[in-house]
Amino acid sequence: MNKTRILTSVVSMSFGLFVANAAVADTVLTADGSRIVGTIEQLTDGKLTISTEFAGRIEIDSSKIKSITTDRKINVALKSGDRLVGVVELPADADAQVVNTAMGPITIDTRDITAIWSESAENPEIVAVRTQLEVEKEAMTPKWTATLEAGGVRTEGNTDTLSARGRFDLRRKTPDDFTKFYLAAEYAEQDDKRNRNEYKGGILYENLLSNRWDWYTRLEMEYDEFENLDLRATATAGVGYYWLKKPEHELQTRIGAGYRHQAYNNGETTDSAVLDLGLDYRLDVTPWVQFTHSTVYSPDVEEFNDYRLTLDTALAVPLGNSDIWKLKLGVTNEYNSQPQPGLDRLDNTYYANIVLELK
Repeated sequence: MNKTRILTSVVSMSFGLFVANAAVADTVLTADGSRIVGTIEQLTDGKLTISTEFAGRIEIDSSKIKSITTDRKINVALKSGDRLVGVVELPADADAQVVNTAMGPITIDTRDITAIWSESAENPEIVAVRTQLEVEKEAMTPKWTATLEAGGVRTEGNTDTLSARGRFDLRRKTPDDFTKFYLAAEYAEQDDKRNRNEYKGGILYENLLSNRWDWYTRLEMEYDEFENLDLRATATAGVGYYWLKKPEHELQTRIGAGYRHQAYNNGETTDSAVLDLGLDYRLDVTPWVQFTHSTVYSPDVEEFNDYRLTLDTALAVPLGNSDIWKLKLGVTNEYNSQPQPGLDRLDNTYYANIVLELK
């Protein structure tokens, strides 16, 4: 066999393979005359996806499609609710599409097609509905999160000091309500003498009345050795309003009323009706930096000059690339307008806590 015949054979085989490959490809013809050759993956939600060699995956608006042809059987769903399985063609002497089914050729209008998918695949419209139901079910499922934070300082030398603080929060959230349990403690000593010993815990429950309004109830209990306080128990209830309510930005105010019982280590007790006014603010500055602020103002109903005011402002940033470890820097201001004799009205606490967040 001479070189000319060998070359001719190779060219013929290459051309044959090219023609064969071209023949088995799907083709989409658009309204502006463009012809796109590739493999049709699916058509759903008014978008047809076709995989091509020259441009990868392409998405085409179904309203711009004039016709399609396939080299294999596919599923075709129509506006009427019917579903056809077969090879789609566009006969040279016809304007309408033809689906060659096992029952014979059936003529359809391209504009009546609502979905297309591979013969062995599942209807993408059903998949989309199931996915949406799963998303809604996930949203309805209560979400539990736990946060543990702790910080401390130890110094030795001219003055020996030790200070430690910790907090544990357990939250449960659904689309309709929110529950939080919390427990916090602070301890400090100087030259082996305790100068701070405080414990606080409580529960907060909120239930949505609408997208903006909710009602809440709150119970808080506190012990503070250096306020001479054996127990301060405050129970309140009221309504709250979200001025801002976005996933990354929230501002809520609330107003309520309740009852406060205080028992001191000298045997003195007080009971009073109180108002509960509060503000909670959160801003996710970036996906990894969060700013928070809360204010609680609680005056005695009969004596407005007898009140407690607590503010907490903090900034939390992640440690490295971690999703669960954070550094929280903040300050807490606690003001008691009528403290026990010999005690200051204002306590300021500056803290830097390591936070572990479990979701």
